[in-house]
Amino acid sequence: MARRFRSGLLAASLMIVSAGLAAAEEMPAFWKKSMTADPATNHYVAEAMKPLDNPDAQKLRVVKLADTLATLCSGTALDKKALYAFMTETRFADIKGKAYNEAAFLADSTFRYFDYRALAHLCAGSAYLFGPDGHLAPGLLKTGKAGKGSRPKMSYDSENPFVSLPPLARKS
Repeated sequence: MARRFRSGLLAASLMIVSAGLAAAEEMPAFWKKSMTADPATNHYVAEAMKPLDNPDAQKLRVVKLADTLATLCSGTALDKKALYAFMTETRFADIKGKAYNEAAFLADSTFRYFDYRALAHLCAGSAYLFGPDGHLAPGLLKTGKAGKGSRPKMSYDSENPFVSLPPLARKS
């Protein structure tokens, strides 16, 4: 009798836990229409495509965005050779001192209100931005699923939708 009770209790608790996990993973259905690789329908991809006024800040933002998507999106990985080539081509290492700190501040400012919705939409457009034929910086990300966009690795939490990203390191 005790054995049946424990197995029934275990089954009930597993159903409750799995229902809670499924609910936590679901993102709002109305997002799915705009989670495309098309900047005409995906506002977040369109915003990422707009260059910043400061070219140094733009370089830093591109690298931070590519690294963020490689870390937080499933099916994506940073192509280190392509990143090195991008940094060499754009003369990334020449950004120094006060110019670097100002550029880092401006680049970080674009991520100030970064939330799960922005992450989900940017994951969906990651191949468009950074894939082999990327429109922002080609080849920075290796994308799976035949070059299609991915989804965030973390689950959606409607109670706390903000995703905190570490700031770019400042140089003294």
